Amino acid sequence: HLLTSRQFMVGAGFLLVTLLTLLPASGHLVGGGRHPASRIRAPGARADGAAAAPTFESKLRHFAPAADLPALRTEAARLENDLQSAVEEQDFAAAAMLRDDISQLRQKDPAFLASNLRERLEALVRRESYGEAATTRDQLLVLRRFQPQYQLAGLWKGGYPNHGEATVKIHYEGDTLVAVKMTGDEHVPAGETTFRADLTTPWQEGASVEEIDEEELVGVRVEVVSVGSDGSEQREVERYHGEGRVAARGFQHAHYVPGQLILVEPDTIGFLWQQMGIFVVFNREQDGPGEMMIEQRAVDA
Repeated sequence: HLLTSRQFMVGAGFLLVTLLTLLPASGHLVGGGRHPASRIRAPGARADGAAAAPTFESKLRHFAPAADLPALRTEAARLENDLQSAVEEQDFAAAAMLRDDISQLRQKDPAFLASNLRERLEALVRRESYGEAATTRDQLLVLRRFQPQYQLAGLWKGGYPNHGEATVKIHYEGDTLVAVKMTGDEHVPAGETTFRADLTTPWQEGASVEEIDEEELVGVRVEVVSVGSDGSEQREVERYHGEGRVAARGFQHAHYVPGQLILVEPDTIGFLWQQMGIFVVFNREQDGPGEMMIEQRAVDA
């Protein structure tokens, strides 16, 4: 049920925030229907389907551009739904084709390789194979260069409803992005975390109801629409599960609520306090002499 919408100008496009009431009892999210599976051959694969095991370095060369990753993941999620339907219908020929297509898409996604490496790292540590574990850890660090969600450290400025502009500083604690307020307000003061997000797994638009927490089925959906001279077009963006800080005046009863980190452009991100319908757009600030002054104010506060 469409309740209302708001628009934010972001560079040459609009950021459209649409408020929806989504009811878990509806059963299933509406998705795309079955479609012919595309036939994509992996670089270096032979016509008979055999291929040499790729090295870590060769896998890096096959990644899709960062701007293409959201659409790639949406397509992979859609194919996975089709695969599940094909298996249920015992259409095993279609299922085999879909499985191969999903595999080809995953080879282009650094997040999928990172997930596999994290699982491998945990297994190596359990086996006390610390030499191989160190190599795997280093590979995970290299992969961060190919993942936009790990390129956000620094200062960002956003406009909080009823509080005006505020500067936050983003840093990382492992695979968790943490945004700390450098300029605070009467609810969340400077020096406190305003939001955080788990970067290990991108949020999937095409996930089934069973895979989504009930808390996330009610609230706000964010759509990014590019507007140009030839019309408008909805654009896929990267999203990550997060938590936003809320508190009463004087930082009383502070706690986290479900949220979503949204990567709009390289220098524009947004965070959604989902059930509250609060969405804040942040623009990257250039680090400079002002950063020391902001940090000093945060310490003084």
